[in-house]
Amino acid sequence: MDLQALWHDLNEYYFAGRLSPIEIAWSARLTSSVGMFVSRVGPRHSDRSQARRLINLSIPLLKDQHARETLGTLAHEMIHQWQYDVLKRRPNHGFDFARKLADMNRDGLRITTRHALADTVEALVRYAWRCGQCGQVYQRQRCSIRPRYHRCGSCAGPLREVAPQQVKDKTLTGRGRERQKPVQLELNLAIL
Repeated sequence: MDLQALWHDLNEYYFAGRLSPIEIAWSARLTSSVGMFVSRVGPRHSDRSQARRLINLSIPLLKDQHARETLGTLAHEMIHQWQYDVLKRRPNHGFDFARKLADMNRDGLRITTRHALADTVEALVRYAWRCGQCGQVYQRQRCSIRPRYHRCGSCAGPLREVAPQQVKDKTLTGRGRERQKPVQLELNLAIL
């Protein structure tokens, strides 16, 4: 699949050719989401035109998927690029995103906000943390949460590391309640 040619076609048809050319790369390290629009504006790049922009696609999550999943992921990330480049807004899944997604889906692209690859993502989980207050569970492929510095994004409670197998085996329970469902991997933590 020629991703640059696909990007070009989508740009012409859905964005009236208004998106600036962007690098599209396959990433072996991207395991918590299937794609990511990245724009880094560093101290030397005060204007957006000089920012390093990139669309990353996940090799581990997309390699065994139908080409339609890759198309949907690329289109999803292009909407974020459109928000950043054209609307001059921080990329999000708000009203503008939903409007553009609906326009594209009318033609049968079947783009989603979340992907149905939970089993694939869960198979890659190597670390898990649980909130001591609300029982919320955070799963990651890398040891990216440090309980000493991070708190629960839901209630700001303290986090402690647990074995990911406990979460998968459903043996992890919160204070007298049923175990909380694992959080979507895109959930942000409150950093204290």
